[in-house]
Amino acid sequence: MPWAWVSPMDRKFNIDVHLLHESIIFGSKLLIGRRSIFPRCVSWPPSRIHPGLPFMSQEIPFNSKEVRFRLLLVDDERLHLNVLNDMLKDRYAIKAAMNGLQALERAVADPQPDLILLDVRMPDMDGFEVLAGLKQDVRTRGIPVIFLTALDAEEDEIRGLEGGAVDYITKPFSPTIVHARIKNHLLLQQSLRETHTAQLQAQSLQQQIGALNRSLESASLRHPEAFIGLFSNHPAMRTIFHYMEAIADTGEPVLITGETGVGKELIAQGLHRLGQRKGPLVSVNLAGLDDTTFSDTLFGHEKGAFTGAHQMRKGFVSQAEGGTLFLDEIGDLDPASQVKLLRLIQEKLYYPLGSDLPKKMNLSLIAATNRDVQAMMNEGQFRQDLFFRISVHHIKVPPLRSRIEDIHLLTHHFLEEAGIAMGRPAPQPPPQLLQLLQLYPFPGNVRELRAMIFDAVAQHHSGPVLSMKSIQATIEERRSTSGATSLSVMDTQSHPLFRIGNRLPTLEEAETFLVDEALRQAQNNQGIAASLLGISRTALNRRLSRRWRQQGNHESHIVPHS
Repeated sequence: MPWAWVSPMDRKFNIDVHLLHESIIFGSKLLIGRRSIFPRCVSWPPSRIHPGLPFMSQEIPFNSKEVRFRLLLVDDERLHLNVLNDMLKDRYAIKAAMNGLQALERAVADPQPDLILLDVRMPDMDGFEVLAGLKQDVRTRGIPVIFLTALDAEEDEIRGLEGGAVDYITKPFSPTIVHARIKNHLLLQQSLRETHTAQLQAQSLQQQIGALNRSLESASLRHPEAFIGLFSNHPAMRTIFHYMEAIADTGEPVLITGETGVGKELIAQGLHRLGQRKGPLVSVNLAGLDDTTFSDTLFGHEKGAFTGAHQMRKGFVSQAEGGTLFLDEIGDLDPASQVKLLRLIQEKLYYPLGSDLPKKMNLSLIAATNRDVQAMMNEGQFRQDLFFRISVHHIKVPPLRSRIEDIHLLTHHFLEEAGIAMGRPAPQPPPQLLQLLQLYPFPGNVRELRAMIFDAVAQHHSGPVLSMKSIQATIEERRSTSGATSLSVMDTQSHPLFRIGNRLPTLEEAETFLVDEALRQAQNNQGIAASLLGISRTALNRRLSRRWRQQGNHESHIVPHS
């Protein structure tokens, strides 16, 4: 959370403040000469803060359109902190620390600073010791540090630059110089990160292209046994299978996207088998996890880490050691947890709750979501840097309605599976059933098809051929509840229904067109056509009979199907 500094109400006290949810926590620090002690912490609601107390600028929320860089100001002189705060608060989000220990603590606290302004001369722990501590910790060693030095302190400047500082600013502060130095190093740091990410992506892309080309040289899969449960002969899915074989052993994160029910978890299982890792596949659904629960779920905790933590618990990262961690519904991850996941992927280190000792991550990471991550990034709901980290390899699973050829294969598979599960012979599907299924859009995709088949088999009691009644009733019900496509989103200029001069069709003309189109799609099967129209077969027959009578033709040109 953001930190702020408040002017003292008493000259004997210097009060450090940080915002925690809806409360303010005060750590009273009694100054004795240049040393200090911390007697207690007291909670004080924000509504009772004196209006005259000048706060430093607060951080802009993560999902704000105007995301600002974060600075950590470290100086034991409150005057210097006030000067810097007034100078920088309009452009940056500010954290502050008045000694070395606070600086090290606040440099690792979420959200971490993008740059640190560090005073050289401080009691107890000077700037050089703080700099050494920052460089030793993997969580902070990449944060650029600018030293704050006195005039003519050339030795300090040289020593600081040799220790890893990127620049120095002399006191008294010149606003022009301060802003210029900070801006230059922030932009440089951002450019270095982007360049490094681009290099990694280019390297990974070259590896993928090479592996994919080698895989596509053969029409057959090298490891067909890894694709258990993935039934498809569609070219788009076969391309995905070859791609999976190409990327399985790269060790880079994989992002799987697609609508609900398309089989993202089956893809993850296939990748795990292809990777031939010795450890297990551990699946975690991230939907609904707040930041604390996310940390405990993934990283675990030490005994006594919090109230109720009576024993140590391993997190899923530890449980997936040597194997694969599958993070489902990653699009639902809250912003604070996104930062922690990004750090885990970048540094391959994590800290169980209540522990100061880092643990190394050794696993393959797969993430999945049914949400539009690109749109979420545009709206500030998903971090762009995290997206690039988790999508080194990106698998986009097409919906079932775009590969209707697979419905025949999947239907037969689910009939066999249902028969085995229920201990009865698997019935055969009638030809009309496959026709009906191929005309249904399946918003729930493969999962919805499986549920329909299992329900139909459960209600089927005799005969070798499966009854269509259950499935037909389900489709008709779902069509009626989902509603038809709004005319406002149809291309009314090109749709045949609206090609009647420059006017709307009459109800009779519209009905004629819809009935004919339904019969065409159903290949003249009146039962299926009636289902497509959302009416009973009897109602469709009445309409057809009325039309034939009006045409003076009582002999049907349509051969009804039973």
